[in-house]
Amino acid sequence: MGMPFMKPGPRRMAVAGCVLAILGPMILSAGCASGGPAAPSGRPDSPRQPSSATSAHDVRQLAAAYLAIAVPANHRLETEVDGFREHQRDNLAVAESDLRAQAVTERWFDRNLMKIPFPRQIAADARALVRANQSRVALTELQARSTSIARLRSFTSQHKAADAAVEVQVKIIRRDLGLPPPSTS
Repeated sequence: MGMPFMKPGPRRMAVAGCVLAILGPMILSAGCASGGPAAPSGRPDSPRQPSSATSAHDVRQLAAAYLAIAVPANHRLETEVDGFREHQRDNLAVAESDLRAQAVTERWFDRNLMKIPFPRQIAADARALVRANQSRVALTELQARSTSIARLRSFTSQHKAADAAVEVQVKIIRRDLGLPPPSTS
């Protein structure tokens, strides 16, 4: 789910990628993958080799299940972040409402992610993503209780750090599922 306080530009796609990025290419990569994850190359960003109990076909199905929740969550979050960005300077009540909507979307994603029957290691990585996202949700909800626009905006750097923590976990689970890393452009 993304970085809600970034100005439009090269990192804007990170908003959707927070959790959860690349809409079109993600769908294509899941649907067009014919092989499964590549064998590990010893690098930490290499896809994990499926265990004997988890075939390449199973990994593709898990990736499709992940994308089935990530794509709509990204879309909703991007809309909510755009709304916040528009209102954060001049309409405290609406900006706070936008933040609460972001928290609802992030929780929806977390709940649905935990329903996917991942094998043990991917499940551990999914739990790490949920923990990072829950920290971000707590910060978002605290920010939504701001009593002034200045206070609301004072959370920007903390929120960027929380977004970055989520992005790290998103990259890991996407690697686990043989998906390309989220776009930052």
